[in-house]
Amino acid sequence: MGNRWIRRQPGGKSRQTAMTALAVAVPISACVDTGVSAQGTQVVDPVTVEETFIQQPMPKVDVLWVVDSTCSMAEEQAALVDAFGAFADALDSLDLCWQAGVVTTDVSGDDAGVLQGSPWIIHADLDDPAQAFAQAAQVGTNPLATEAGLGAAWLALSPPLIDDENRGFRRPDASLHVVVLSDGDDDSSQVLGADPAGSFEDFLASQSAANGLDAQLSAVVGDVPDGCASAQPGTTYTAVAQATGGTVASICSTSFDQVAQAVGQASIDWPVSFTLQATPVADSVDAWIDEARIDSANFSIDVDQPAIVFATPPPADSIIRVRYTLPESPTSDGAT
Repeated sequence: MGNRWIRRQPGGKSRQTAMTALAVAVPISACVDTGVSAQGTQVVDPVTVEETFIQQPMPKVDVLWVVDSTCSMAEEQAALVDAFGAFADALDSLDLCWQAGVVTTDVSGDDAGVLQGSPWIIHADLDDPAQAFAQAAQVGTNPLATEAGLGAAWLALSPPLIDDENRGFRRPDASLHVVVLSDGDDDSSQVLGADPAGSFEDFLASQSAANGLDAQLSAVVGDVPDGCASAQPGTTYTAVAQATGGTVASICSTSFDQVAQAVGQASIDWPVSFTLQATPVADSVDAWIDEARIDSANFSIDVDQPAIVFATPPPADSIIRVRYTLPESPTSDGAT
């Protein structure tokens, strides 16, 4: 008797999340042929399984810019506005479905944590997203403003604001990227308590746990440990960025274009891991992406999930086919 096949056919598409890298897949329903000898303990003929997945069409990312509104920030706000085109181009080039919002680091007034501008949600489908961002990001300067970027972000993304003034910004199926632009360090103890960094890291972890997608902070701040002539070291922001997988860039730079592109690159969360229905026999796995066979050096098998993990993310909307053999298992006397 030859190999038996389990080929999963499209029969009511169900969506599945591979938690290692948060891949969304379309598994195929099973159709199984059986046939086992009836006498004695027999080894079942190897069973070959073929599964098909579809890569996400356009990963979604919500980018919250937290902009320092103290008196020393006018030049940096203007530079950020000038660099927004590079930021948007980086996101568009990665086929991301992005939207952005802006809040200030000031938590002392009635609009603490409220998204700036009108519209308050900026996205690629606006007639002029760069102009909308310019209106939102030039938040002005205030000698009495606080520098509490972590607290401002927490207020913006938490009830009641996220359900009221900031409604629509946080999408349930999007990753989250908070980007702080500040020439000072964080002072959010009045909002987040004695350990603002730890509290905000916990908050981002809860955001990630809620939908299985990345939630991170990046920081465009003064260099650590010494800062520069125009900025104090952003020690707390840098620590949170490093702890959450974000990027750290210097606000002392004369150009924000590379900073904006780096933030755009860090915002992507393409799936590379796809959960399998069973653990394959070692070295029995073959994989194809859009009918092109993938060399085994370019993927690995996570036996704990189990899952196939690609070295680089498959392209958007690509069809991923995986074929593997199940381990042989003995059957008892009298099996039919």
